[in-house]
Amino acid sequence: MSVVGVWEVVADGAPFGYHVMTFHADGTMLQSNPDHGNRATSDSNGMGTWRADGSNVSGAFLEFTVDRADPWLVQKGIVRFDLTVHGDGFTGSASATFYDLAGRPCRGPLAADLTGRRFGPPMSCDEVSSR
Repeated sequence: MSVVGVWEVVADGAPFGYHVMTFHADGTMLQSNPDHGNRATSDSNGMGTWRADGSNVSGAFLEFTVDRADPWLVQKGIVRFDLTVHGDGFTGSASATFYDLAGRPCRGPLAADLTGRRFGPPMSCDEVSSR
């Protein structure tokens, strides 16, 4: 089954564990989590690319973070991920590395385990009973 669609994702090991990821058929993807989920930094939505080899998916997304205590401290984060899709779920891992704006590594790599569940409209009672 394809990874294309919207996913509820738990990133065990990330500063805030709950994310939404959207994978588009053209190989682009979006990632989002609540801004205040991480008490130390404010981060942008992640935007990136992916590719699949059967049920295995690999990719990366880019985000920017700003230190809440020192708004002049901006970092670029690159999060790389590998997933295996199992029907309406996936499991995998991610690794995040953060760089200063000159491109020098500052933090990471930081690891997280990923678990995803496909998001879709609720099923009607008739749809549930027909399964």
